[in-house]
Amino acid sequence: MDAGRLMLTHRNASKPAWLVFGVVLIAAAFWGWPLIDSPRFENHFFGLFWYSMLLLAAGFWAFPAEQRVHDGVLERRICLLGLIPVRTRHIPLSAFTRVVLDQEPNIIGPDSVWVCLADNGDARFVFSHYRATRSGVAKAVQEAHRLAAQASLPFVEQTAQTDA
Repeated sequence: MDAGRLMLTHRNASKPAWLVFGVVLIAAAFWGWPLIDSPRFENHFFGLFWYSMLLLAAGFWAFPAEQRVHDGVLERRICLLGLIPVRTRHIPLSAFTRVVLDQEPNIIGPDSVWVCLADNGDARFVFSHYRATRSGVAKAVQEAHRLAAQASLPFVEQTAQTDA
């Protein structure tokens, strides 16, 4: 395969947590049905609130994003159920100057580590994220190296902190 044709993809819809969340949404819909089916008007109000929140969560769940790097372009796709592209955005990799790992300080400790494409200013594009455990940070560093190689950008190594 030609080096210019290699593609690095990060998708959330293929993660087990995404599938589990979909099952939890279905279970929550069944659990809330007695509120709608009740003869009391007050329960109908709570049922309406319950299902509006489930509908909002299902909307976010049904359109996961995926990022791809190929042929000098960063492509972000929003896909219906992770399968059918609904919106695609292309950003040339020349808009970025480096690949970095980013973490937010937290009172308890860092909870996530993000693999980012950064420019010389404050602009960053989050390519992927991982839990800030030892294995999560190792996966993030490995993906950052692959992203830097694919994008022909330097990886600015920063020591990522991990949860115990």
